[in-house]
Amino acid sequence: MTGNTYTFGAEWDEERARLGRLAQFWAAATERAVRAAGVRPGASCLDVGAGGGEVSALLSGLVGERGRVVALDRDVRHLRAADLPAQVEVREYDIVADGPPVGERFDLVHARMVLSHLPERAEVLDRLVELCAPGGCVLLSEFDVDRPAPPTAPRTPAERFQLVHDAVVAVLGGHGCDGRFGHWMPSALAARGLTEVDAVVDGGAIRGGTPAAEFYRLTFLRLREPILAQGLAPADVVERVLTELTDPDFVTLSVPLVSAWGRRPAPGPAGRSAG
Repeated sequence: MTGNTYTFGAEWDEERARLGRLAQFWAAATERAVRAAGVRPGASCLDVGAGGGEVSALLSGLVGERGRVVALDRDVRHLRAADLPAQVEVREYDIVADGPPVGERFDLVHARMVLSHLPERAEVLDRLVELCAPGGCVLLSEFDVDRPAPPTAPRTPAERFQLVHDAVVAVLGGHGCDGRFGHWMPSALAARGLTEVDAVVDGGAIRGGTPAAEFYRLTFLRLREPILAQGLAPADVVERVLTELTDPDFVTLSVPLVSAWGRRPAPGPAGRSAG
């Protein structure tokens, strides 16, 4: 992850496990989006906010030995610990503080669950577009957390989950996170001159004891203190949800993950963009 305002720092003991469960839950959706964006053998890819390296590993398999993947993060401890293929270059870099890497262009620029956490998301998106080679693709994936408000006195496990989930969204919002950024990504890409803009929306059930439920349990556990300190959810509800997320009988619906991509126009005759 990039940016100094990011709430989930890599130093937390359970952060690697949290990222791993996140990657497991959304692995199929991410692979569908990457393939739809047109990654080809021999391509060069930049994975921004690479976390535990799962997407970087996926990209390396698609580009093959002739391709190249740069896994970028401001804290690379989890990337260093990962068993990544040889064509993945791990690079410690903060794209917020350091700006875009100078003189480099990539066929694919990818960022999953990065921009929504950054107050500087508009400027960072400009940098990602700049890093995309003409004819290449920018691919973003973010949640869209807009859902009906939960009851003030939740009675079911799903209602309790949503109350705590919304408390997490409120805590993250206080750090500059925009939980609805996924909704606006296609228009944000088009506004920057990208063409062939498209998007897919993925979701699914969260069942207790699964990787998805463990991701949310660890997320809620990580933010329990600020949730309680800010009075965003009662302590007994938070504790009950943490337990229910381990129960195989628990089930609720995930928030949707939006993946959007667009292509940077290739220059046409006399330096004009083609198309």
